[in-house]
Amino acid sequence: MPILLAIAGVAAACVACAVVLLTSYRRVGPGEALLLEKAGGPTRVRFGSGLVLPMVQRGEVLDLSVRKVVVERRGKQGLSCRDGIRVDVRGTFLVKVEREEGAVLRVAREVGCARANRPEEVQALLEERFACGLANAASTFNFDELLADRSLFIDHVMMEVGDELLGFKLERMSLGRLEQTPLDQLDPTNVVDAQGILKLAERTTRLALETSGQLRQQREVDQVPWEAPRREDAAELEGEVERVLADRARGN
Repeated sequence: MPILLAIAGVAAACVACAVVLLTSYRRVGPGEALLLEKAGGPTRVRFGSGLVLPMVQRGEVLDLSVRKVVVERRGKQGLSCRDGIRVDVRGTFLVKVEREEGAVLRVAREVGCARANRPEEVQALLEERFACGLANAASTFNFDELLADRSLFIDHVMMEVGDELLGFKLERMSLGRLEQTPLDQLDPTNVVDAQGILKLAERTTRLALETSGQLRQQREVDQVPWEAPRREDAAELEGEVERVLADRARGN
């Protein structure tokens, strides 16, 4: 009888251990990492699966998939180019946590798995950093240069953003919007906007004169009497410039 009781006890213990092992086994997907935290010990990272022992360890899962952070600046919040012209921009940044232990541990330490797994939290954490990168990069280009080479602008933005992203890595950036801020959304009393208005007036007048010269040459070739093209846009901008100068004069 004692032998039977001993055998039953051993069998029960084995079953209990098997149940504990089965319930402690955690498997994560290819786009996830498992962090094992033990009081007083270092945090370990597992890719694939691992054992999380009850009352001894705590397991957390970190999502390694790509997240999207969208930054949009329009109107008075538009970016100022080197020549003072303001532009509306919408940039999309794709970030992720690399599948390597150092990156996973840094994100877990500085952000936390729960926050890093929520897209809205990642947006809030990184939006201002990306907005600063956009603004700094735009300030090194004239407006015409910005429109002429969007890929060069993207390269400058990515250099401005750098690698210090709380453990996240910037995979790619794209531009969905890059255009001149409408004139009626500029503030003539703002020094930067006033400079931009002047530059727009100069630019529009130059383009009108170039177009006028080309039309005149074509008319002469076709032997058709030449008439000066209408320039309402240039006149509107020149009127805005005069108002800006008048406002600044009154301020002095």
